[in-house]
Amino acid sequence: MLFSQVLQTLGQFAAGFTPGSRSTRPLEIDFAELDAPTPFEQAAIGTWTTEDGSILIDLRPDGQFHKAKPAAGAQHHGRYAVDRSKLYFEGETGWVALGKLKRGKLSIGEKQFRKA
Repeated sequence: MLFSQVLQTLGQFAAGFTPGSRSTRPLEIDFAELDAPTPFEQAAIGTWTTEDGSILIDLRPDGQFHKAKPAAGAQHHGRYAVDRSKLYFEGETGWVALGKLKRGKLSIGEKQFRKA
């Protein structure tokens, strides 16, 4: 019994020195009011890709997005909200981005996307 307590104490002590996995926090975008999509939301829903196809973003009707970089094997997901022509993205690890939808093109930062 004493031996297991010593091991447990050492485990807790060692846990303080080892780096933990990247913490995630709850998403802050509130989707309590899910109504029929507005015309702006309807225009944003779908799969978007860069001209060279290096990044794919799937905007779903439920306010979720999935982003993939096939060449790098990276995938991210999170929530998005539409406010007229602006899209607000919040990733699973807390990063945020602003997108703009204009004339059928979506721009996020310097990246330009078109519907796939």
